[in-house]
Amino acid sequence: MRERAMRPGEEIYDLVDVVEEGSRDFVDIPEKRTRVALVNPNIQEELIQKVMETTEKVAREMFPAIAERIIREEIDKLKQ
Repeated sequence: MRERAMRPGEEIYDLVDVVEEGSRDFVDIPEKRTRVALVNPNIQEELIQKVMETTEKVAREMFPAIAERIIREEIDKLKQ
């Protein structure tokens, strides 16, 4: 699947809420707290390493397109 750059005016939504099955009124859902599990330090180190690798991969893939868009928009502003 190919990623696409965001267009001006598009929003990014954080999908962090859990919607209970069958619930149609989302206003009354209480705020969920993040749960942290106590894990074996070795597993925690592996998890941290995987998160770092994934974050770096996403940054390397997304930042060039974002930077290009910002630079082009700034150039267009300067031309006007």
